[in-house]
Amino acid sequence: MQEFVEDIMPNHKLLSLPMEQEQYREVVNVRKGMNLDFDDAYQYSVAKYYGLKIVTMDRDFERINDLDILKWKESVLQFILNNDT
Repeated sequence: MQEFVEDIMPNHKLLSLPMEQEQYREVVNVRKGMNLDFDDAYQYSVAKYYGLKIVTMDRDFERINDLDILKWKESVLQFILNNDT
């Protein structure tokens, strides 16, 4: 984890997307209802709220079928192929 933080964090800008107060409460319901841990439930809720796709290596998202869930390796490869100059 330390290596990840030192390698990734200084080199990338992170954006936190706000939600309405009600949506933050919904994270708890999502966590319980979909049997996700808190951070997965939060990511799901933000993606659902904003109509975003989730790119992940986390297998917990494989059972989600009401959002577009993209596998990280496939997404990176597709990005590279589409943006090759």
